[in-house]
Order: sequence, then C-alpha cells, then structure tokens
Amino acid sequence: MQIGVLNRRAQERYATFTATLDLLGDILTDVDKLIAKVDDDAAGADSWSIATQDELKQYRTNAFAALDHLRTLGKKHEAELISREWRF
Repeated sequence: MQIGVLNRRAQERYATFTATLDLLGDILTDVDKLIAKVDDDAAGADSWSIATQDELKQYRTNAFAALDHLRTLGKKHEAELISREWRF
C-alpha cells in the first residue's frame, strides 16, 4: 500500500514539474513583447545602464536553452521520477 502512495505522490510531483516547465515556457514567449518595447536610446548619460535589446534577446535565448535542457533531463529520467519518492 505504501509503495502505491509514494508512486502517486511522485507522479503528482512529476506532473507539477512538467506543468511548471510549460508555464515558464509560455512566460518566456511573452518576454519578446517586452524586449521589443526597450528603447536603447532612451537612457541618458546620467542614468543607470540597462541591457540593450540584443543583450536581452541573448538572455532569453539562454533561458530557453536552459529550460529545454531541464525538460530533456526530466523526460530522460521520467520513469525514475514517477516511480520513486523525491528527495529534497
């Protein structure tokens, strides 16, 4: 009985994990709209320096790459993740 409960809990955690990755992917997709609004010429000489549009696009690309890598690892180890208790 206890193994079934652990498996169910592990499956729920894996489902939450994948749903969170999907949500994060959706959020990162919306970042393009914000990046398009950045005006590289708006910052004056006496203001804080901010990232340019190109730098922000590179950050977004890096974030997508990291997200895809994490998703790939999750899929690779799916059988193990849904069958065992997760340790934190």
